[in-house]
Amino acid sequence: MGLGGAETSLFLSEFLEKCGGQAVIDGGFATELERHGQDLNDPLWSAKCLVSSSHLVRRVFERRV
Repeated sequence: MGLGGAETSLFLSEFLEKCGGQAVIDGGFATELERHGQDLNDPLWSAKCLVSSSHLVRRVFERRV
């Protein structure tokens, strides 16, 4: 499962330091949202999900980090 708030911040800070301060991350976020029933057939799918299903966005993000 996901890390806690402070653990997540430390993990990301250490990760970015190892990557030279920049990183491109693709964690399959859209795939996970679709797996949970979200319709991503919209050019602004991420904004739509944030407004209509913020709880799901948070859950998917926390499980991926």
